Amino acid sequence: MYKQYFRQAWNLMTQNRFYSTVYIIGTGMAIAMVMVLAIVFHARTANIAPEIHRDRMLLVPRAAAIKKDEQGMMNSNLSRKTVKECFYTLQTPELVAVGTNPDNLNYLIGDIYTKLPGGADQFKTMVMSTDANFWKMFQFSFIHGNGYLQADFESGIRKVVLSETMARKIFGKTDVINMSVMVNEIEYNISGVVKDVSSVMSLVYADIWVPYTTLSSVTETSNAENIVGALQVYILAKEPADFPKIRKEMEQKRLLYNTSLKEYQYEFRDGIPYTQKEFVLREMDYREKPHVLMWKYSLIGLIFLLVPAVNLSGLTSSRMRKRISELGIRKAFGANRNTLISQVLVENLLLTFIGGIIGLILSYILILGLKGLLLGPNYYTNMNINVKLDPEMMINFPIFIYAFIVCVLLNLLSAFFPVWRATKTSIVEAINDK
Repeated sequence: MYKQYFRQAWNLMTQNRFYSTVYIIGTGMAIAMVMVLAIVFHARTANIAPEIHRDRMLLVPRAAAIKKDEQGMMNSNLSRKTVKECFYTLQTPELVAVGTNPDNLNYLIGDIYTKLPGGADQFKTMVMSTDANFWKMFQFSFIHGNGYLQADFESGIRKVVLSETMARKIFGKTDVINMSVMVNEIEYNISGVVKDVSSVMSLVYADIWVPYTTLSSVTETSNAENIVGALQVYILAKEPADFPKIRKEMEQKRLLYNTSLKEYQYEFRDGIPYTQKEFVLREMDYREKPHVLMWKYSLIGLIFLLVPAVNLSGLTSSRMRKRISELGIRKAFGANRNTLISQVLVENLLLTFIGGIIGLILSYILILGLKGLLLGPNYYTNMNINVKLDPEMMINFPIFIYAFIVCVLLNLLSAFFPVWRATKTSIVEAINDK
């Protein structure tokens, strides 16, 4: 029976091309807009290499140093001293790693250039400084070599890891382990070369990575009793259920740390530490709380689905008025009301399915065409940013299925009420309808 319904639905769709086209476009655009939001959020929050532990991570991107007399405060990243006293000593997490935001490092040092020792050609470079645990926390794909070791980090030995593109720019090849490169006229020894990282990986994206112990501007800070500096902290929990325990231990460490301070006290502000999802939402709008933003974007997605459904309901009502006589004739030949309703719903289901496929394709076209706007970082706008999209960032079928199911339900509802009203018309009235 349903096979026959689909055959009839296809015939009706080809006969009513204007209605079918509008219906398909409305459904496709609705799903495309929802999918764009979902893919962007998925790319920034799912476990994708190198950031393979996003669901188990807590982030501490900054510190608040407040005067005890409440006459002033400083809000910045964390100092090496604060990291050492409050985070490296944590017992609950599986691992604690530390790095710098390239934007902040550029603010402290200025433009950074790399070149061959004695070479004339130099390349503007995005640099991230980290500790040795950084290479355990994040899963980079090494082409040659590996990250610098804990002993290198603690000793302040000048080691560097290059991205594949940066290695090719400087040397014309990637097999450059144990060679030297100049970073702002300071010689570093190359310990590894990694495949290029997409800027969508905002926690780890850079051209080169160096130990932060090699940069005096990072390690030698004195602001607000040396509470704030240039560092941010990544905390890896054994499992997400440990987040409350970690937060509790962090608070204990903070209170103990404050007993050693005279003029200032260190405080967590704005919901710190963040989960990855909270961090992404805060980047979208730092003025709003993450859970409020989540509701806002969910509401936007729902509106993207509801508005076309309402419009399609009016379109379906207009079409059903034209089909009143057809329904009357079919009722006269014995078709019951449920049969007529089922057929019309199957027709709309076919149109919705076609619109859903078109919407999925359109969402990928929009993401690829607008990737710089949708997924580009909010820093280094004067540099060439690599907004590379891997398949695992783009393919998010669970979200598509959810959006498609919601869209099907809304479209079926938009079709059900018009056909339900139409089938209430008596046979005589329906046949005589013009």
